Amino acid sequence: MIRFSQISKNYGGPKDALNRVTFHVTPGEMVFLTGHSGAGKSTLLKLILVMERASRGQIVVGGLNLGKLPRRHIARYRRGIGVVFQDNRLLADRSVGENVALPLMVSGVSHRDVGRRVRAALDKVGLLDRERVLPTELSGGEQQRVGIARAVVNKPSILLADEPTGNLDDDMASDIMDLFAEFNRHRVTVLIATHDLRQIGRFRPARQLTLTDGRLTGNSVMKSGSLSA
Repeated sequence: MIRFSQISKNYGGPKDALNRVTFHVTPGEMVFLTGHSGAGKSTLLKLILVMERASRGQIVVGGLNLGKLPRRHIARYRRGIGVVFQDNRLLADRSVGENVALPLMVSGVSHRDVGRRVRAALDKVGLLDRERVLPTELSGGEQQRVGIARAVVNKPSILLADEPTGNLDDDMASDIMDLFAEFNRHRVTVLIATHDLRQIGRFRPARQLTLTDGRLTGNSVMKSGSLSA
C-alpha cells in the first residue's frame, strides 16, 4: 500500500530531513510513526500527500510511483487519502456539516449525496446531532472528531494523522485513538504520527516506526507487554 525505498529529503541545507528511509505499510495495517520533534514525521506525511517530492529514492502508494505522478493528477490521487491534523483546520464561519462536506464539494459529488454522506460520517464519530452548529461551540475533542469525519467522508483507503491527540487530555485522546482503530477494523490503512507513547501501548499488536534525526531507527511490532522486531 505504502512503500518507501531509500527515501531522502533535503530542503537545501547541509542536513537531510529524511535520510535513506525504507519501510512498507501493507493494506489494512495500523502503524504508528514516532520520534522527537523535528525527527522527520511531518515531512514523511507530506511526501505521501505529494505536498513535497523526495530528493532521492522511490515512493509507491497504491501502485503509483509518486515520483512520476504528474502535477495534474495529484488532486485525484489525494481523494483516496484522508488527513487529520493536530490543529483541526476547521473553518470557524462554517457549520460542522459544511466543514465535513468540503472534500465532497471539491470532488464534484451531487448535493443530495453530499448531505447523505456528511450525516453518515458525523454519525460514525458520534456527532450527528451537531451538524448545524459552528466549530467554536464544540470542545477540543469534538472538533477533532469533526476533523476525522471530514477525513473519512470520501471513504479513503488510507488515513493519515499528524499528532491528532497533541492538544487533548488523556480521556479525549483515548476516544480519538479508538476511532482510528475502528476505521482500521474496516480495512482502512492508518498511519498516525504521534509522540504519545501511552496511547500507542493500548493497541497491540501494532507496528511502530521510529524516526531519529531523519533516519528510520526502529520498525517493530508491539506485542502483548513488549516490543519485538
